[in-house]
Amino acid sequence: MKNWRFVGFDDSFRISSTVSDLKGEKAVIVGCVTSGFYPEGFMVDRIEVDGDDSTDKMIRMVKRSKFHVQLKCIFLSGLTFGGFNIADISRIAEETGIAVVVVMRKKPDFSSIKHALCSANLEDRWLLIEKAGEVFNVGELFIQKAGCTLEEAKKFIRLSVKDAKIPEPLRLAHMVASAIVHGESKRG
Repeated sequence: MKNWRFVGFDDSFRISSTVSDLKGEKAVIVGCVTSGFYPEGFMVDRIEVDGDDSTDKMIRMVKRSKFHVQLKCIFLSGLTFGGFNIADISRIAEETGIAVVVVMRKKPDFSSIKHALCSANLEDRWLLIEKAGEVFNVGELFIQKAGCTLEEAKKFIRLSVKDAKIPEPLRLAHMVASAIVHGESKRG
């Protein structure tokens, strides 16, 4: 069987001493394309911290990629990028024609997230979190999905996990994003 190609997106940004210091700041978002467990390419862009451009940027990166027609799944490291820049996974799946699987190591604490959004006057973003749908427990991970069945999402994860617990494209995207922002990669 020919290896499937996946892309995983993760972000990194410097955390300032106060939330107000982050206004207008940019975060790095990195997409790593893998075939099997091997990296085949990277995509990099910047998003606004606590902005609303992560969905558009990921859609644009995927659609412009030379790998676009070969990708089977887009993995996201959670719904939030650059603070509260929340991804609309349904829209990403619809506009790219590719399944989206959100991968998390811990089950989200939705009440804390909702409280934080309200405290930051970003309560309208709660709708994107609700729109992302049910959180499923898959092995040691928690996932949300769009554009695929739960069984397909499990298969994508199974085919993309090597030595770590998370899909390889997410692990590599995390390392590259951290290296760009912090000068070296953090734990992958």
